[in-house]
Amino acid sequence: MTKLFRNFKIRIRLVLLFTILSLIPLLVTVVLVYKDSSNAIKAKISTYSVQVMRQVSENIKRELDKLQYDSVEIEFSDIVQKTLLHYDEMSEWEIVNSTYMMRENNAKKFSFLHDVSDVVIYTSNRKSINAYGDAGIPFKLKKEYLENYLDQLYNKGGGVIWTSVNTDSEYHLVKFATSAELLSKSNGVLLGRAVKSLQEGSTIGYLIIRTNERHLSNIYKNVDIGQGADIFVLDRTGVVVSSRSSSVPVASHYADGNLIRYITENFEVGNYVFPYGIGGKQYLISFAPVDGVDWFVVGIIPFSYINSDSEKIIVGATMIGIGCFLAAIVLAYIFSASILAPLKKLQRAMERARQGNLSVTITDQYHDEIGDVTRNFNYMLSEIKNLLQNVKQKEKQKRLAELRALQAQINPHFLSNTLNTVRFLAKAQKAENIENITTSLIQLFHMTMGKGEDLITIGEEIEYIMNYVNIQEYRYLNKFKINYDIEPKILDCKIPRLLLQPVVENALIHGVGPMDGQGIIVIKGFNYDGFIKMIVTDNGVGIAPEKMEALLNGGDQNSSMRLNGLGIANVDERIKLYFGVQYGLSIESVPGLYTTVEITLPAIKQGSEKNAEGINCR
Repeated sequence: MTKLFRNFKIRIRLVLLFTILSLIPLLVTVVLVYKDSSNAIKAKISTYSVQVMRQVSENIKRELDKLQYDSVEIEFSDIVQKTLLHYDEMSEWEIVNSTYMMRENNAKKFSFLHDVSDVVIYTSNRKSINAYGDAGIPFKLKKEYLENYLDQLYNKGGGVIWTSVNTDSEYHLVKFATSAELLSKSNGVLLGRAVKSLQEGSTIGYLIIRTNERHLSNIYKNVDIGQGADIFVLDRTGVVVSSRSSSVPVASHYADGNLIRYITENFEVGNYVFPYGIGGKQYLISFAPVDGVDWFVVGIIPFSYINSDSEKIIVGATMIGIGCFLAAIVLAYIFSASILAPLKKLQRAMERARQGNLSVTITDQYHDEIGDVTRNFNYMLSEIKNLLQNVKQKEKQKRLAELRALQAQINPHFLSNTLNTVRFLAKAQKAENIENITTSLIQLFHMTMGKGEDLITIGEEIEYIMNYVNIQEYRYLNKFKINYDIEPKILDCKIPRLLLQPVVENALIHGVGPMDGQGIIVIKGFNYDGFIKMIVTDNGVGIAPEKMEALLNGGDQNSSMRLNGLGIANVDERIKLYFGVQYGLSIESVPGLYTTVEITLPAIKQGSEKNAEGINCR
């Protein structure tokens, strides 16, 4: 074999050698690239499609929740309760008037907010009341379908039942219309529930809200998950609830009856994507459940679309491989030195950093990728050092906060004053008010002992303040009045425990207490531009600048007049520790006129304490 190659020139032998050594890896690479690219594309499309299905599911869930909240408002409205309870006793004029009032209320609710086409209320005797919709072309389900649906609602006992309907389930008065769309009677989705009496809890009627199916399909109508792909919604029985394609009819069983079975089986084991054959073609099926209802958002992507990119990749990889092979022979030596030298320098620096020297830096004035990596390496080490310092600082702050929390116990002087007040009431008024003040005191104990979560709702904090004020009203003997102006929609937002009480206490001690005559304290709470604003204002003697500085520096926390060791400064410090320096407390005071304390907090919904950023409590 050696003698055979000796008959060729050295250049030819080198070309043959490099050709053989390069072609074999090239062929293997092409095959592996095709296989790996196909798997990678499939994995990425699988991940992407599942994320899309989940997002669509969340958007659908959000719309369903809105309709469900609306149904609760309708169910427990005075006019609906009164009409259903006394329908058989009402005159025809009273029924007409009640229907008009229902239609007027629902028109305000649904005209612009939802694609709701009809709201129908049925009495316990199953007489219908058209509470919203086209009075000239009323919504009417076919008798057999309606009776079966109302029976389901009755058995559900007030729970919501969602179902889909099409023209086969509804009567249409205009027979000559070219399509149901012309009458705004497209495929629909029904929300139904039994209406319960507020007084007795018994079933007094039924509520059905019909929304056009397009309200749901519009959510994902323009979502693109690939050429030839489709998205639709199935319930657990395989019935199509919503579809953006006429090839998948709504309110009918999906053409492939086994699909829902495979979806259910994969859902039970936590798998949300799988391959599946439909009509002799292979598809990638991805799905996501819609929480609260037995629905699945389903996406089908043809493998022909998935593999089309792989075929393009294989051609490109082949061409690039050949070009790189030719260029590598010529340029390998030229560029190897310029690459290996800085890489070895960077490697040595990484080894020093691995051994714990975070002060190492590399100087590289060039602007190639290695220069960028070098600068990023320097930046990374700097950030690591900063992060370590921040962690140490945060731990220090945490320990200080824990120490202050341990110190924030019930002040014995306050407890003594309160118990003396209880004794005075018991003696002077024959214990008529002892239950009231004792209950308030117990509530204060529970809150200040810190049992439960660190964050509580604004409603709970206001209740706590009311208990505190109840005790102070006995102590100050009609010295002050307190007004609450809290937006109801923020009552479920969460704030740190014992946040407002020190501010109200400050208004009593430094504002209203020293003044002559009766004072007023106003507590306001509202949502402003995505933030929670809590404002406490009193018309007391005000706070002098030097005294305000002492308050902000924690100089008044140990006053014997206070309930605990939590002062104004502690409130501001806790807010910044919980949520960041962009939130906190500010004080404005004019001596002799007023004092206003404004607190700015993030809007955090109940159940979302772990992620305060971007949660809108509106």
